[in-house]
Amino acid sequence: MNKKIALVVLALLPLLAFAAEPVRILREPDGSVGKPHPLTLKDQLLHPSEDFFYNENYFLIAITDGGHYGYVNILISNTGATPGTPAISFTIVTPDHKRLVKDIDFAPADLKMARDKFDLRLQGNYFRQTAVGYDLKIGDQTLGMELSYKNLVPGLRVGDGRAVFGAAGKDVMYINYPGPRPEVTGKFYINGKAVPVTGWGYIDHSVTTTNPASFEETWHNIKFHSDTHTLLVSSFGAPDKFAGDFGVAIVTDNEKVICVGTDVKVTEEQVKKDAESGKMYPGRVRYDIRGDACTVRAVMDSSRVTEKFDVLAKLDQKAWGRAAKFVINTFIAQPWYFRSVGPVEIELTAGGQTQKIKGTAFNEIIFTQ
Repeated sequence: MNKKIALVVLALLPLLAFAAEPVRILREPDGSVGKPHPLTLKDQLLHPSEDFFYNENYFLIAITDGGHYGYVNILISNTGATPGTPAISFTIVTPDHKRLVKDIDFAPADLKMARDKFDLRLQGNYFRQTAVGYDLKIGDQTLGMELSYKNLVPGLRVGDGRAVFGAAGKDVMYINYPGPRPEVTGKFYINGKAVPVTGWGYIDHSVTTTNPASFEETWHNIKFHSDTHTLLVSSFGAPDKFAGDFGVAIVTDNEKVICVGTDVKVTEEQVKKDAESGKMYPGRVRYDIRGDACTVRAVMDSSRVTEKFDVLAKLDQKAWGRAAKFVINTFIAQPWYFRSVGPVEIELTAGGQTQKIKGTAFNEIIFTQ
């Protein structure tokens, strides 16, 4: 390389680094680091938008002591469908890792939401707030759920709840946490039989007004639960145009949030090519978090894969499926989903003391590229 050109390139490197698109994660309105805030009714209600990429989602997990677990998505979407199209997609996984999936499509007029309380209804299905948490009823006795979530830790929003991508501020994801650490009771229905549910769970509520591929290439997500603590982490591997990856972590005990952190580092180890998906999948994932009042380390044996599937193959011809397929086929190539479950010991330092806490973690890795 010509010496003059080399010198120019070296001089420009700091400017090129500086030119990377900024990411603003869950900050206070004044730009300071986000703190946990109690949820308001406005936070929990729908946030309708005319934006093409408007997707709003209520996501619930129920993990049973008997080895079943369930996942629920209540989705309202404009993307690739009639604006405001609602749908429910839910999965029950049996102790032998059999996935039972049901997708229910609705017309926009089927969606009913109270204004003076959180009470969302889709025909005979509902998700509503109670005096102690939330109630959920979806599906039927062929495949369905009737669950009550009792919040041990009140719902929260971190900062203003918004992640903003890029200097223009047009690409936004909003998230809050109605149920960071609930106890769950109720029933799963499988082929007409009621399966009693006792265990623990999780609830979040997100809104995006941007193409997800604009801010994520991979998504690492861990839900850790012990008798005394919860650790929730979501970390996105961002495209090169952004200045690094980003994420959020929440630590609770049985009563309150201990700390929140947006300084999240995810390290993949023992990486090998997965023969079925062609993705470079890690056998172990390390999460290092530095929060406002704590530091945390969690190491997950992600080789314990309980679910793995091609996202495109899952989607059917219902409206919500067509919407998702439109986004994926247009903007994302061959996404795959992996879930691993297993024992994890986290190292938590808070209040000047370090303790090791044993529990169970559910780790998800989603490849969007």
